[in-house]
Amino acid sequence: MTRTYEDPPEFRESAGPSFGYPRLTPVVRWVIWLNVGVFVALLIAGFAAPKLEAAVYGALRLDPAAWSSDFPLAPWWQVITYGFLHSMRDPMHILMNLLGVYFFGTLLENQLGSKRFATLYGLALAIGATLHLAIACAGDWNVTVVGASGGVMAVVVAAAVLYPNMRVIFFVFPMPLKVLALIFVGLDLFRVLTQQSGGVASIVHLAGAAWGFAALKFGWIWADPAARWQERQERKVVEQRQTDEERLDKLLQQIHDKGMPSLSSSDREFLKRMSSRR
Repeated sequence: MTRTYEDPPEFRESAGPSFGYPRLTPVVRWVIWLNVGVFVALLIAGFAAPKLEAAVYGALRLDPAAWSSDFPLAPWWQVITYGFLHSMRDPMHILMNLLGVYFFGTLLENQLGSKRFATLYGLALAIGATLHLAIACAGDWNVTVVGASGGVMAVVVAAAVLYPNMRVIFFVFPMPLKVLALIFVGLDLFRVLTQQSGGVASIVHLAGAAWGFAALKFGWIWADPAARWQERQERKVVEQRQTDEERLDKLLQQIHDKGMPSLSSSDREFLKRMSSRR
């Protein structure tokens, strides 16, 4: 039986470390184009219609104040849309994130397949946003968040779990991928422990990193929800048939011993249903 959650093998055959510029994979391509498209659209709107740009930016970013004031009618879309916004004053913000998605996302999507990669990336954004909102709302800490860094951290750490000793170049320094991942995580831990965020959403980053690690280390990402649901349904059908057969045998024995008048109305309805199946 072909599982619907699996992807065609052409995006997994070439999985593994390689040199040069990797070929764009489907989900990575969409992530890059969406981020670039939103950035360019807001950049143009900033010149042509500043109020519109501000309104859209404010509606799509992760805003704890809006959640605490409007809950449960909170802007639920923000747990994903914030990951496609970036600072309009710092082009390096979007550039570094998209480079991470390009190099490590293609590596990971080739190995996981497109659907699992999209699940990993999307859940990283949502988990990071949820943790940030929980801490911000509990502590009356209104810090808005934009950027794909939570998803990128999940991708980098997940790739490091798969290929810990893969050699990468960080600026001009060659190192194993696991070391690069530890450096990124260590920097965010330092910012959290010293409370020196420097405008970086370290909680979102660490949540994404933790999810990326757990999803690959414990094999959660390989779970196939569609196949599991189908297996449960098939198992329920088999169990129900066994239960019905046992009940039918008891009723037939009861009819043999005591006759038809001994059956209740529910027993008679059951016999009708069983006879219609045969």
